[in-house]
Amino acid sequence: MSEETTINEEVNATDHIVDVIKEDAIVSIPMSTGYYKRIQELTKFVLETKSTGVIEAAHETIKNQNISEPWVFHYETLLILCNEFEKTARTNNFIHQMTAKEFEEHVKTIMDNEDKVDAVAEDEPEA
Repeated sequence: MSEETTINEEVNATDHIVDVIKEDAIVSIPMSTGYYKRIQELTKFVLETKSTGVIEAAHETIKNQNISEPWVFHYETLLILCNEFEKTARTNNFIHQMTAKEFEEHVKTIMDNEDKVDAVAEDEPEA
């Protein structure tokens, strides 16, 4: 009896309807700054084991559209996604400008806050 069920499920699985995005579709997705930051973190994660020379070479192959390594292809995808997010943010006036010194202080504040959150998380007992 169980064999019949398995065979019937396999036959019915081919009749199951699935959604497939059209090849020529352009999809707009509202994305929060928090998600954008996650993409930036993912980009940093991809690069953290790469030397400056390797990253520079990757930028050159992206620029020349001569990508031969899978990680460079995925890195380019992340760069495109970040660029589109930044372009849309600029178009919608979601950008504010600051000096390099202000930006440094801003990043330091963010990093300090993340360190405090991490420290609190480490102090919490596991459930």
